[in-house]
Amino acid sequence: MIEKENDVSADYVVKRIPSVRLAALTDTLDPATLGQRVGPMFDLVQSELGKVHGSLATALATYSEVEAGMEVAVGYAYDGHALPGLEVIDLPPATAVCGVHLGPMRSISESWQALHRWLIDNGYEYDGPSRELYVRAESEDQQDWVTELQQPVVRR
Repeated sequence: MIEKENDVSADYVVKRIPSVRLAALTDTLDPATLGQRVGPMFDLVQSELGKVHGSLATALATYSEVEAGMEVAVGYAYDGHALPGLEVIDLPPATAVCGVHLGPMRSISESWQALHRWLIDNGYEYDGPSRELYVRAESEDQQDWVTELQQPVVRR
């Protein structure tokens, strides 16, 4: 991480993020397995939404540390009725420190570490689950992926 310190973007913005209702799956995962588990969870949500012609335009995941591991919710913005096998989750609006991660998910933890360091250094505290908004997530190799990191915060 120290060697890559100058390679990580330090462009953060504090902004208001809107509320969003998700059709989602939730699970508590071992942090070591997040990379292997999140993609298949999205696939299951896509499959269920496809049955009702739900939009797959806004993909979002939330992450919260809990005693048993990492509580994860993955889904898509959705304004319909509850669907069998999926939860409807309402995320409230929030003030968040936001940054952008470019490229593969295998290096996203470095972007999160840099964002968390910045928010603490600048007098913010966590105020809710971390969010990842997948702005572009099309290619299989993830080289062109664009992910907005959103950490709800309050001023200390």
